[in-house]
Amino acid sequence: MNSEQYLSVSDINRYINFKFEEDINLQVVYLQGEISNFKYSGKHCYFSLKDPFSEISAMYFYPNNLDLNFKPLDGMKVQVVGKIQVYQKKGTYAIIVKKMVEAGIGLLYQQYLELKDKLEKEGLFDENKKLVLPEYPERIAVITASTGEAIRDIISTFNRRFPLAKIKLYPALVQGVDAPKDLIRALKKVYADNDSDVIIIGRGGGSFEDLACFNDETLARTLFASKIPTVSAVGHEGDYTICDFVASHRAPTPTGAAMLLSKDKHDIINALISSSKRLKNGIKTCLTNNFNNLQKLNKSYGLANFLQIITLKENNYHRLDEKLKSLNPKVMAENIGKSLNELQLRMVNAMEKGYNNLSYTYQNYHKRLRSELIIDKINHLNKDVDKYNQNLLTNYKIITNNLDNLLQSYQDKMIILNPFNLMKKGYSIVYKSDTIITSVKKLAKNDTITIKMADGSIDAVIK
Repeated sequence: MNSEQYLSVSDINRYINFKFEEDINLQVVYLQGEISNFKYSGKHCYFSLKDPFSEISAMYFYPNNLDLNFKPLDGMKVQVVGKIQVYQKKGTYAIIVKKMVEAGIGLLYQQYLELKDKLEKEGLFDENKKLVLPEYPERIAVITASTGEAIRDIISTFNRRFPLAKIKLYPALVQGVDAPKDLIRALKKVYADNDSDVIIIGRGGGSFEDLACFNDETLARTLFASKIPTVSAVGHEGDYTICDFVASHRAPTPTGAAMLLSKDKHDIINALISSSKRLKNGIKTCLTNNFNNLQKLNKSYGLANFLQIITLKENNYHRLDEKLKSLNPKVMAENIGKSLNELQLRMVNAMEKGYNNLSYTYQNYHKRLRSELIIDKINHLNKDVDKYNQNLLTNYKIITNNLDNLLQSYQDKMIILNPFNLMKKGYSIVYKSDTIITSVKKLAKNDTITIKMADGSIDAVIK
């Protein structure tokens, strides 16, 4: 077979373009359809025109598009005038729009707007009802197609930024009439498993019709009922669906959702290093201050002369105790009795020597002494004893309470300032040749160090 019989791809595309250029019916075309996937690139507009059975690419170049007097939206029905032209490099064709006017909003888009208005009035879009996203989610449930770009972008982003996160895929249809039911099934499966910190639901870009499954009312209500924070990541940045408004947060793309939920590992490491430095400095300052306070307490008069102060108070107590015993009414009565016996003995001796007249005096004196002197004296002494006893007990309680409080205060301060109590909480002290190491800059590879802990110490080598 002669190879000259074969045309190149460029040849056939040029021929098709020639046919298009020669066909007078394709030079000025009046076309009506529904806008899909409308976007700007620079000053030019790119979109598709659709009807229920077919679609055609459309391009609206600057400066022709300056005549637009409305904002083109996906689903909007328009009428355009243009020329059908072949793009030879790709072998595709499109209508080059010269003029475009609004013909009415498409049915699918109208349904979307009505549902959006209904759910908004019911409060499904209320920001106060949205769940807060976790700062460092460990387990992420992803509801999307198992073979799409969305799941690959999400996994790639997490692997690059925060590889500790665990991603669990819940595959579901993301396009077509059966997609809403399948997305609801996947959501309910996530709820039943109840082992995820956050949910990402979405897919990559597409036309308004391709994304229509995320505008389902039942899906929106199922998403609103979620007890787990949700991120809607449907289509591109300019695409909005009902799920975007209901979810806890909207991400412009699946990659954007992964970026939102992940912290860069380098930023996390830097934050940990900064926190570690602050913690180390705080511990060092605390230990230094407590050590200085301990030194001050050790040098204070009360603690330095503690035994002497206690001994002095104890001696004073014994002195007061002896004084109390001496003022005991029983002892005083015994002493008075001894005095009376001595007086009686002297009276008897006097009578024996002839002093008879002294008997009368003695009897009267004895009666007066017994009836007045003794009773009055005892009563007076009893009052003094009660007063002294009460004062003694009061002073004793005050002194002992003050000493107990002082001793307890000193004990509490010594416990707080004891560095070994801090070490029981997990802190340790690093020594090198009996020198405390406060910075990694003071260590080198193969240095031998000793790590002091609350219950002992260990030796280690810097690797």
